[in-house]
Amino acid sequence: MLFRRLAGAEILIPPYDGQTAFANQVLGIERAWAAAEAQLESAEALPAAYLRAVFNSPEAQKWQTRKLGEILELRKDIVHPRDNPRGREMFVGLEHIESGTGVRVGAVEIEMSELKGRKPRFYEGDIVYGYLRPYLNKVWVAEFDGLCSVDQYVYKIDGSKAKTEFVAWFMRSETYLSRAPIKTTPGQLPRIRTEEVASVELNLPPITGQQRVLAGLSERLREAQRIRECLEAQLATINKLPAALLRLAFSGEL
Repeated sequence: MLFRRLAGAEILIPPYDGQTAFANQVLGIERAWAAAEAQLESAEALPAAYLRAVFNSPEAQKWQTRKLGEILELRKDIVHPRDNPRGREMFVGLEHIESGTGVRVGAVEIEMSELKGRKPRFYEGDIVYGYLRPYLNKVWVAEFDGLCSVDQYVYKIDGSKAKTEFVAWFMRSETYLSRAPIKTTPGQLPRIRTEEVASVELNLPPITGQQRVLAGLSERLREAQRIRECLEAQLATINKLPAALLRLAFSGEL
C-alpha cells in the first residue's frame, strides 16, 4: 500500500491487484442492488395482481352485479370553523394513506378551535376514499372516529349487503378504476364525483362468499407484505455496503 498526495491530502493507494479487487466488489454491489430493486418492484406489484385475480376472475363474473350506490351511503357530517368547534380530534388526510394498500401511515391531532377550513367527519368502520387523483387508490377503512380532508369522501356501508373490507379492496383495484368514470378537466387534477362513484358496478357474492374471498385475499396480502419488508431490509443493507467498502479500502484493510 503506497501513500500519494492529492490536493494537499495523503491517501492510501492499493496495488493494481487491490484496485481490481475493489472494482469487482463495487460491481458486485451494483448487481446485487439492481437485483434487489427488481425483486422489490415485483413484490410491490403483487397486491394489484391478487386483486385482479379476485375481481376479474371467471368466478366473479357469476356474482350478482350491484351498483356501489346501493351499498354505500355518503356521510355529510361536516365540521365548519364558523360553528366554533372545541376540543381535539385526529385528522387523517390523503398524505396519511398508503397508495394501493389502504394502510394508514400517519395521523395528526388537531385543535378544533384552530380549524381553517371545513373538515368531513368519519366514524370507525367507515370507508374514507380519496377522490382527488383516484388512480392512487387511497382507500382507508377508519380505525377510529376523526376528521379527514375535503379531498376525501366518507362512506357508511350497508352491512346487510356487503362486508366493508370487501368493498374497500374492490375500490383499490384496477377493476374499479376501469369502471369508474373519472373526470379529467384541463388544468385540474383528475377527480371523481359522488354520483360517479355510486354508478360503478361491483360483482358481489353473498356475505358468506365475501368472507371466504377476504380470508384468502388477506392471507396472500400478508405474505406479499412480508416479502416486501424482507426485500426492503435487504436493499437497506446493500445501500450501506459502498460506504463500508470505501472505509476498508482507504484504511488499508481491504
